[in-house]
Amino acid sequence: MTHPPPLPSPAAAGWWGRHWRWAMPLLVIGSLAAIVGCCAWSLWRWSQAAHASAPLREAMRRATCSVEVVAALGEPLQAGRLPYGNMHTGLDGRREVGLFVGLEGPRGDGTLIVQGTREDDRWDYPVMYVLGADEVTIDLSALDDAEAALECELATCRAEGRCPAIPRTR
Repeated sequence: MTHPPPLPSPAAAGWWGRHWRWAMPLLVIGSLAAIVGCCAWSLWRWSQAAHASAPLREAMRRATCSVEVVAALGEPLQAGRLPYGNMHTGLDGRREVGLFVGLEGPRGDGTLIVQGTREDDRWDYPVMYVLGADEVTIDLSALDDAEAALECELATCRAEGRCPAIPRTR
């Protein structure tokens, strides 16, 4: 009697076949971490770009120089971490910015709202105000933006001694 041929030996399993039980969850977790990291990095870069933009810097300068804003929110004023809005540069070089950013002071919080357009290296701010508690609106827009950039109402008021009593909290 002849013996049947031997059964083929099972092929040696590859790396994936031997390690898929721990490699698959690690791959999924690593992919999710990379996606979350990219989103966090994008938000961080957006926040940096928005805070460094000329409209937000000018709006913060006007807010810290406004007697009404300092009286309502206190000193020092700080912008929130993550502005909301958009910044757009057209093909013709025209820039449009619309931002909402939280404004925090020792006596209260508000929202700083600024909208600006730049043409020929000159910014124009048709909308710039602080929306404080109880929906109180404090207008920061000026008829002449170039003139407003050179003055600080709060510093002038303090230098002349005609400011209302604004307690300083630090």
